[in-house]
Parts: sequence; C-alpha cells; structure tokens
Amino acid sequence: MFDNLGNLPLHPLVVHAAVIGIPLAALLAFLFAFPRTREWARWPLAITVVAVTAVTFVARQSGLAFEAALGIRPGNPVGDLILQHSLLANQLFYIMIGFSVIALLNVFIVSKRAADGAAKQSAILRIGLPILLVATAVVALVWIVRVGDLGARAVWNPTAPPLF
Repeated sequence: MFDNLGNLPLHPLVVHAAVIGIPLAALLAFLFAFPRTREWARWPLAITVVAVTAVTFVARQSGLAFEAALGIRPGNPVGDLILQHSLLANQLFYIMIGFSVIALLNVFIVSKRAADGAAKQSAILRIGLPILLVATAVVALVWIVRVGDLGARAVWNPTAPPLF
C-alpha cells in the first residue's frame, strides 16, 4: 500500500511534503504564539499540523516499504545510514503526534487576549501553552533536518560527515 505510486516509489515523493510541511507548521506555531497574529494563524495551524502528521506517517511507512523492496540491510555505510534514518524518522513521527496534540490544545484553549469577554484564562494557559507549542515546533524542525540529512547522505554521499 505504501510502496508505489504508479511506477514510482512513494517515499521519495512524499518526504518532500514533510520537508515543506513541518517548517510551515512551525512557522504557523511561531505566529500563533504572538497574540497579534494568533487569530489569523489559529485554523491554518490546526489544519497544517494534522496534515503534516499524517504525511509523516505515510513517509515513515513508505520508507519501510522502500527499504524492504530494495533489500537494504545494516552492515555497510548505506545500510547503517538508512537504519539511523529510520530510527530518527520513527522519533519524528512521535514528535509530530506531540506537536499536533499541543497545537490543537492551543487552538481550542488559548484565547486571543488575556480576557475574552467573561472567560479569563490563567497565565499557564495564556503563556505556558504557546511556549510549549514553540518548543515543540523547534524540536520538530531539528528532527526533520536530522532525518533529511541522514536520508540524503545515504542516497548521495554515504561517506560525508554528519551535519550535526
């Protein structure tokens, strides 16, 4: 199911959606953290982070199918890089689940101002949840770079030193 799209392997096609979508979701999270842009970023953040989490799942599953189809095994430079890439991709998927949950909590709980009408929010909700959202967005950005670096090195230059 996750191996091909027509005659093309699905993994190289779908990873680009994650590579573009995760930074976009992080940008929307940063915009949501500021009260001035919060209302503008609210629903684009919710839609983007859920969609990118789904794309991350598809990228992960298609990567496993691609690895099996090519018969890649650890024990050589490429196989070892693919193994590390796969482990980080699994971590990224769980990070994206956490990012989605925190983003949706922000979207549905955090109001635009300190007091919206009669409903007053505590400082933990008003300040703490957006800070947690930004922190999670930064972790997702770091992980997508790490995963992408290992995948690119495995394909293009397995002997290159790691990015970080």
